[in-house]
Amino acid sequence: MLALLSVWIGLLSLLLALTMVVYRPAFTDVTVVLVLYFGVPGGLCLAGLTLWAHRKEKTPDSGLSAQRIQTKVAIALGLAAAALVYALIIFAHCVE
Repeated sequence: MLALLSVWIGLLSLLLALTMVVYRPAFTDVTVVLVLYFGVPGGLCLAGLTLWAHRKEKTPDSGLSAQRIQTKVAIALGLAAAALVYALIIFAHCVE
């Protein structure tokens, strides 16, 4: 369940980051906080917890391998969302 939740959190964070890239008025303090303080760390934490909980299990269970794939996808989505938001922050221009 944590693996599935981490993927959805990562996907929502990435969608919000892409929204900030495409629609610039969405690039506000609130959306940056939602992605960088809540979305990405939450998704990475849940994915890491799932990977850590099953780190020593060697059984060829298809459900366990699917959870591992989900957590790796969640990590990739979260890192992509964080990279997009940080790129927006770095290349932002000061509005006077």
